[in-house]
Amino acid sequence: MNIEFTPDESYEHHRRKVVWFSAIDDEKVINCAISLEALTEHFGAYADDPLPAFRNHRQQIWDIAAKLIAERRFEDDGTILIRSTDL
Repeated sequence: MNIEFTPDESYEHHRRKVVWFSAIDDEKVINCAISLEALTEHFGAYADDPLPAFRNHRQQIWDIAAKLIAERRFEDDGTILIRSTDL
């Protein structure tokens, strides 16, 4: 398993309250997200603009996502979601 991440984070306030990013696992793209709650509680994000906190803690977030992928902790829709309880 060789997981790589791409610097393509996005936040759309009118959709789910998450910051989206992508992982590539053996050529398969995996949509990943971290909840706004996790970003505000653990990384000091501002609810109206969580991307700076995500970018400042990107490597740590990627490491957590890689762990969840390795553990096969996918959501029903095939995504990986980092919640506050995962931190």
